Amino acid sequence: MTNKNTHSGYPSPFIAWSTLGVLSLAYMFSFIDRQILVLLVEPIKADLQINDTQVSLLTGFAFAITYTVMGIPLGRVADVWSRKYVIVSSVTVWSLLTIASAFTRSFTQLFVTRMGVGFGEAGLTAPAYTIVADLFPPGRLAFAMSVFVLGGAVGSALSLMLGGLVIGFADSLGTVNVPFFGSIAPWRLVLIIAGGTSLLVVVPLLLVPEAKRHHPEHVHPDSSHSAAQPDHMPFKGVLRYMQRKKMFYGLFIAATSFNYLITYGSAVWFPSYFIRVLGWEAATIGITVGLVGFVPLAVGGLFSGWLTDRLFAKGHRDISIRIMMIAGPVLLLLNFVIIYAPLIQIKLMAVALVYFFGAMYAVLTPTAIQLATPSPIRSQVSAIILFIMNLVGLGLGPTVIALVTDYIFRDSMAVGHSIAVVGTAAYLISTAIFLWTLKPFSHQVITIVDEQSRETLVEM
Repeated sequence: MTNKNTHSGYPSPFIAWSTLGVLSLAYMFSFIDRQILVLLVEPIKADLQINDTQVSLLTGFAFAITYTVMGIPLGRVADVWSRKYVIVSSVTVWSLLTIASAFTRSFTQLFVTRMGVGFGEAGLTAPAYTIVADLFPPGRLAFAMSVFVLGGAVGSALSLMLGGLVIGFADSLGTVNVPFFGSIAPWRLVLIIAGGTSLLVVVPLLLVPEAKRHHPEHVHPDSSHSAAQPDHMPFKGVLRYMQRKKMFYGLFIAATSFNYLITYGSAVWFPSYFIRVLGWEAATIGITVGLVGFVPLAVGGLFSGWLTDRLFAKGHRDISIRIMMIAGPVLLLLNFVIIYAPLIQIKLMAVALVYFFGAMYAVLTPTAIQLATPSPIRSQVSAIILFIMNLVGLGLGPTVIALVTDYIFRDSMAVGHSIAVVGTAAYLISTAIFLWTLKPFSHQVITIVDEQSRETLVEM
């Protein structure tokens, strides 16, 4: 019997895990650079003399428009070219634009640089998903994906804690004199440090090898018969393939989009709930939520990956969808606890559990996409799905909650009620659609995994 790791077509454990570690590090810094503005709102408003509407555009639309739109062409490039160099180029672009954000002097300038950050980050997620899927076999993919997603979790927590610390010490620090740059406000210094540090990730990215793509036989997009899949399917072919598999892709995209809507919406407005209703300071929110959520986020992500792999190996091909379907109602109840529980200790316990169960979505969404999609088109399919989910989540989530607050409750203090209303609708709809997704997803995964298994047997 030959060594499975040598002949299965997958790299050695050292290469696989070291590459995964570097990708996770890049993902961590992408979240830091993406979210750092959320808790720097007040000093930015004061420095640039901008209003709340302009702030909402900087923290949402400016990033989301390029991040979502450019994900598809960059996904196409990743499917036909070196995924490693797509990611290296992307990290370089968003790091330099984050640094450039520190030197902006107007809303327009900061808006443009934030668009640039979104453009750069659009080239990381989808290609990284597909690399992870080519580093680990299907039976170990969920846990590997949980490690990758953990990088984003760390980055999200660090952005909250770092932002909170900056706001807390801003008054005592005043302006900071930096060699070659002169006097710089604390929020600008944070952007320079964040962008400069993420730029260093380019070095280990250049050192990891390009992952071998797995090209099992599967159904050709233009035929109902089995045929060898071309290495570089035209983009129209990708769309035709997804259209033929619309019973899975359509339902999956709808379910995850409703989840993203409340996930991104509540992430933006929960800090305002703590400030307006509970009277917290922004610095306290950043530090407290970052500390409370960090461990549950990591444990929830890793646990869901481990559990999914374990049950997948036992033949439960639809387990990733089932876990997400169960997590939805749990998150709905936890949102109510955060908003309506009488004691702050109970609210913070619910926050920790939201991070735990929310991590399951973050891990299992890309896992499900990779398991159900042929290798040659994974980057493009991932980018298309991310385009829709992020457009709904980033573009509409915060706005829908704001509209409910402004035009239904007509009271800024009712922001918690708005989160509860939107969350109830979104989670219930998402859970119902996931239920309908189980059968087509299971069929799709069985087809892809069986073909990949046949390829492995041939190589052995």
